Amino acid sequence: MTELKVSQTRRYSKIYSLGASRGSLAVTNDEIAGPIDSSDEWIRQRTGVITRARATQDQTLQSMSIEAAKEAIEKAGITPEQIDLVIVSTISFPYATPSAATLIAGELGIPNAAAYDISAACAGYCYGIAQADSMIRSGLSEYALVIGAE
Repeated sequence: MTELKVSQTRRYSKIYSLGASRGSLAVTNDEIAGPIDSSDEWIRQRTGVITRARATQDQTLQSMSIEAAKEAIEKAGITPEQIDLVIVSTISFPYATPSAATLIAGELGIPNAAAYDISAACAGYCYGIAQADSMIRSGLSEYALVIGAE
């Protein structure tokens, strides 16, 4: 007879750290103003944006996600092996399968994690955080890595 183990539930979860990665190509307002029939002044007045970052040809959603994840893991003071859940929120990953989460987990050396993608546009990262919180509080996961990537 197989005996089931009861998980320890937790009252709350905690965000230990954040990581970030941006494209290394700076794009000015002047560069985008022409095609959208606008101006640098108009964009600055309404948004406050002066430049934005764009990925170069050699920077991919996956490579920037890995860079941000490594930063977050290091700041959290844990090892990749301790992570047992990887959630990636994206609507721009170029493949339906394999998921970004499984590829990223593999490259980070996270061997035994549940890993899946969420495709929920702007709200996806919030959904990912909520799902990670639920998994941790239920006792199904101890450490989760949630990545929002576009």
